Amino acid sequence: MFGRILIEILIMWACYAVYMAILVLRRGPLGGLFFYPGVVQERVIALGRITRGELRRRRRFAYGLLIAWMLLVPMVMILWVNGARRYWDCCWQFYALFLGAEFFDWLFIDTLWVAVTDWWLIPGTKNLNGTWHSVHVKQWKLLQLIPISIPVAAIVGGLYWLIGRLI
Repeated sequence: MFGRILIEILIMWACYAVYMAILVLRRGPLGGLFFYPGVVQERVIALGRITRGELRRRRRFAYGLLIAWMLLVPMVMILWVNGARRYWDCCWQFYALFLGAEFFDWLFIDTLWVAVTDWWLIPGTKNLNGTWHSVHVKQWKLLQLIPISIPVAAIVGGLYWLIGRLI
């Protein structure tokens, strides 16, 4: 089971990479502007690089897509691939997959791609880089998610358990 969960975490990593590619493929860093602090968003809007309406639409699309894949992909893995039907099994497996995906987000996206490279820098916002473009800003994110993820796993695991009882 441990090996299967590791493979499933790698699949979650691939899904996360595809998700990020969908967001930033055409617009570059502006495609993920809603991830930036509000002060950066306001500066980019003031520079005329994006409108509030477009930012709002992109945020809704991105979070809708994120919630959909973060719920549906693990559900398929947990209920259909792994065959979990007990509440505890649904909870711990979702917790492992969720933290696995968040580890990818923290290390590869937030730390190595966002904080270390210059790819995410938007012209005209350089003086605001200290608010987000630093490894120190990102360093505690994963540790904060570990305890927060427990009630999330209990709720989502419960949802999966109920779905599993119906199938």
